[in-house]
Amino acid sequence: MNEIKLGMVEARFADIVWQNEPVSTKELISICEKELCWKRTTTYTVLKKLCERGIFVTENSTVRACSESS
Repeated sequence: MNEIKLGMVEARFADIVWQNEPVSTKELISICEKELCWKRTTTYTVLKKLCERGIFVTENSTVRACSESS
């Protein structure tokens, strides 16, 4: 199993996703706005980065953690 290293901001974002998954992108944006004071674009940028790294997946506007078997 590969070890995934996250920066402090990425880790805070990941914790939010893990605590609320499956979560709609709309709800995730709202949560990040309240808890992290982020704009919509910042949420999408960090989400895209973590999806590219294989940590999360977005399907039909729903965000969830990637399973290890995928």
